[in-house]
Amino acid sequence: MKKLLHIIATPRADESRTLKVSAEFLKAFQAQPPGWIIDELNLTGAQLPSLTVQRVNGKYALLSGRELQGEMKKSWDEVIRYIEQFLSADVYLISAPMWNFSIPYTLKHYIDVILQPKYLFRYTAAGPEGLVKNKKMTVITSRGGDYSGAMRPFDFAEPYLRAAFGFVGIKDITFINAQPMDMGQETQEKQIEIARKAARENANSILAGTAAQFSG
Repeated sequence: MKKLLHIIATPRADESRTLKVSAEFLKAFQAQPPGWIIDELNLTGAQLPSLTVQRVNGKYALLSGRELQGEMKKSWDEVIRYIEQFLSADVYLISAPMWNFSIPYTLKHYIDVILQPKYLFRYTAAGPEGLVKNKKMTVITSRGGDYSGAMRPFDFAEPYLRAAFGFVGIKDITFINAQPMDMGQETQEKQIEIARKAARENANSILAGTAAQFSG
């Protein structure tokens, strides 16, 4: 079975403009014959593990090549559960509005939890190596303004997500940005429809590619 992991980083539920676009992406996967699992992780309701001193010490232990032992290993049980959920997916969909030029804090917390040595990356003699390979990611965002032109230098969301997930090996990342959302109702509706069309096309392209990959 192939799996899509939908990571939701907005608390607005049905009011979310981001999720209105993501819904179109998901429809394409839901319309497929049995064979795809859609796993949802809503970060608003998730009890993400805090990065305590013991958990941080565990990270340094892994970086030095040591295995986790005793209470330190036990403290990592929740961390590993989120890592395993992430690694079990073949395709990722992230729904994340832009907040203050960047990503919501819940998504940053999630990345801090899962981006761990031994699991998502390792250091070699040639430098860091990402361990999450041959997977695709789509990031759907909504932005109050238009960050495709003069405001692009203020967009810290896309560069950060490309850097963080690219570091662990995910190079095939597509961004679909619904923007601007706060320039009137007519403009908002028009841009959401444009983004929905792009999301549908992107989902169908991924499905076609993965079908060929898994059949070959």
